[in-house]
Amino acid sequence: MRWQDIVISICQIFFVVAMIPSIRSNDKPAFSTSVMNVILVGIIVVCLFTLNLWFSSITAAMVGLTWSVLAIQKRKLDLTSSRLE
Repeated sequence: MRWQDIVISICQIFFVVAMIPSIRSNDKPAFSTSVMNVILVGIIVVCLFTLNLWFSSITAAMVGLTWSVLAIQKRKLDLTSSRLE
């Protein structure tokens, strides 16, 4: 295991933890921001995987998953608020 894999993985775990308040909050980032982050993190996952940085690939996928959750939550909030209007 390369030391870079460990460092990148630890940093990404902190990203996931840092995003938990946003997931639990009523305030969400813009839908387009979340979707763009999902796409870009997905590209990073592929790159890390091809470099055989396995833990980094997994933790990057976790970051992408948290952005996906935020995108879904924002979409649901937008649909609910449009129905109320």
